[in-house]
Amino acid sequence: MSPRIIRFYLPKQKSLIPGTSFLSLKSVTFSMQNIKIQTFYDKYVDNKVLETSDFLGHFDILKWQDLKKDPNSCKKLQRKPLYKIALITGEATYGSNDHIFQVTGTNIVFINSMTRCSFSTHDPEFYGEYCVFSESFLRGINRLSYYNWPVFSGYDIHVKKLNNNEYEDIHKIVNEIENEYHSLYPFKEQLVLNRILDIIHYVQKLEMNTYSRNIAENSMSDRFLALLTSEFSDISPSNQLRGKSPSYFADLLNVTGDKLNLSLKRTTGKTTQELIHERVISEANIMLRYSSYSMKEIAWSLNFQETSHFLNFYKKNTSMTPLTYRGK
Repeated sequence: MSPRIIRFYLPKQKSLIPGTSFLSLKSVTFSMQNIKIQTFYDKYVDNKVLETSDFLGHFDILKWQDLKKDPNSCKKLQRKPLYKIALITGEATYGSNDHIFQVTGTNIVFINSMTRCSFSTHDPEFYGEYCVFSESFLRGINRLSYYNWPVFSGYDIHVKKLNNNEYEDIHKIVNEIENEYHSLYPFKEQLVLNRILDIIHYVQKLEMNTYSRNIAENSMSDRFLALLTSEFSDISPSNQLRGKSPSYFADLLNVTGDKLNLSLKRTTGKTTQELIHERVISEANIMLRYSSYSMKEIAWSLNFQETSHFLNFYKKNTSMTPLTYRGK
């Protein structure tokens, strides 16, 4: 089956890559995203094809029985090309980087498309309903605003335990989403998006006492963290990190290096370089533990021109060698 083509309309903008128009760069990005989504359905989804729709981004409702095509694949720590909201009942284990989440009873789970995660369950009564959608589906919202949402922030899984009333409230919304999605109403996309937002804000209101953020003040920080996530997405020996210097990120954000550094220092307590180095180490650890890449391949993926530079950088920042970490 050919991957679905997503229609889009973009204003003329300056290219981030010399010699490449912004429009052509976006076309390639959208095409690659479609291929990844098709691969996700081929690999994980059973008895269900990738449906076409008039939505400008991908959206679907899946049930646990749809996702049991290859349970062993679910156990592997890896990124999926979609945001996921999972309303689940039963016992299961989620993994994210070095964190393990054991869930029982009724829960709602939020996973963004940049999170490497795993899943397993031995509960024969386990049941889940999943809203899955691409980043472009969120186009009706300020492009950066969803990076501010606590349920999708950072690189970890967000799990919220629900009582029976809370579960029933959200389950009702999910049913409404499914009915609208399969309806013939020509403006259903906006309705589905609005109901997704209802779920997000319902859960975040339950957790109001656990976080307090000033979005306007943190805008620069959020933009940087979003860009950092994007730049480190799916790096590999065939897809090298394009840059990792503070000036590289400052240029992409169209600010001075000093302004970016001051903003990050005020909101995170860390400098631009410290945050970049933390992400380089985090990605290096993932490749060391979950891939068979050689040291040379990992160094190249992370934009180190010499393997020795990577080895020295890693030891300086972790007090151990990459081989030591791989062997742990």
